[in-house]
Amino acid sequence: KTMLAHVAQAQGVIAAEAMAGVQTFPINYDMVPRATYSQPQVASFGYTEAQAKKQGHQVVVSKFPLTASGRAWGLGRTSGFIKLIIDAAHNEILGAHLVGAEVVEMLGELTLAQMWDLTASELGRNIHLHPSLSEAIGEASLGVGGGALNL
Repeated sequence: KTMLAHVAQAQGVIAAEAMAGVQTFPINYDMVPRATYSQPQVASFGYTEAQAKKQGHQVVVSKFPLTASGRAWGLGRTSGFIKLIIDAAHNEILGAHLVGAEVVEMLGELTLAQMWDLTASELGRNIHLHPSLSEAIGEASLGVGGGALNL
């Protein structure tokens, strides 16, 4: 379905669990993380705005520019952004698109939050290190309700 090494590894784990007769966690192929190891890096998972709307979701988008990130300034790599696609009715994370320095490393927090049904508000309340690149995830999450601190 999705020809990526990390998906194949997850499929292997599920196969081994099934053979062992233990509980498995099925893969939601719509939410598989994707990455392009370029400069800047590009990372995403879930739905685009258009896909979410097509599925009937009322969509809220929050975008936090890395030009507002102290850590990005410290690295001298301020180009890029964190963009969250949120279901307006339930404040659930439907997808994310990240462009910038080391954004691939930040995707795990977002996919974990989506998998365990954290809302954007809950993710925004998580304490992120300052200064850090992942702080931009918290800022984008808070931005869903208009409450980003550093914009």
